[in-house]
Amino acid sequence: MGNDDFIRNYERETWTRCSGSYLNTWGNLTNEMLPELIKAAHIRSGEKVLDIGCGPGNSSKILSDTGAEVTGIDFSQKMVDEASANYSDISFHQADAENIPKPDNSFDVVVANYVVHHFADPDKVFSEITRVLKPGGRFVFAVWGPREEQSSVGAFFPAFSSHHELSELPHGPLFGITDKETFEPLFSGANLKNFELTHHKTVWNCSSLQPLIDGWWDWGNLHAFPQDKQDRIKADFINNCAPFSTEKGYSFPHSAILGSAAK
Repeated sequence: MGNDDFIRNYERETWTRCSGSYLNTWGNLTNEMLPELIKAAHIRSGEKVLDIGCGPGNSSKILSDTGAEVTGIDFSQKMVDEASANYSDISFHQADAENIPKPDNSFDVVVANYVVHHFADPDKVFSEITRVLKPGGRFVFAVWGPREEQSSVGAFFPAFSSHHELSELPHGPLFGITDKETFEPLFSGANLKNFELTHHKTVWNCSSLQPLIDGWWDWGNLHAFPQDKQDRIKADFINNCAPFSTEKGYSFPHSAILGSAAK
């Protein structure tokens, strides 16, 4: 199996496992960038918008609230099933962004919210985005900002690695990338113009730690661990989260990188 296929299978299995909990876990954080993406793309009522990596539909719903006609795609059939059940008035399809099942010049806007870093072959995906965009159409995306600015990540991984070996995980070539110089050749190679990259602060607010625990446990498949190991990781994670407690629960500072370009 080639490395690209290994990444694809790993990502599909991981996010399929997270499909049932995503709305109440990771969705609460990734939703934070959608207003910025909508503003950057100048999405208007009646425009046709493609949501790549739509997950269980939370991003597509927020995009649809602008009055746009939204189509969501995801490579996980279980995510698509969740999205269709959650938002029956939006069109969702199982598809890989490397082969978008839509004709040329179909969309005014393409959005990829926290998904670009999961692509095994971003060159191919960006070329597909160019193909399905109408002339003058816009592409916007959000990815994680610098790793040291992701506080919930900083609370989880030390707790995990204290009780279990932290092995190298497969990831796409854009994972952790935050500099414009690395992104620019991908955009120019796909004939996308006026590429911009901006840094944004976000916050994950939650009334309890349960959404974070559920999210990390599903993502890392920690449910398969012996219960005593799970208990030790959870205790350390809760302790690491103490500095982020507030009167209303917890508030975790994060950051994101927003990219935009046009056809």
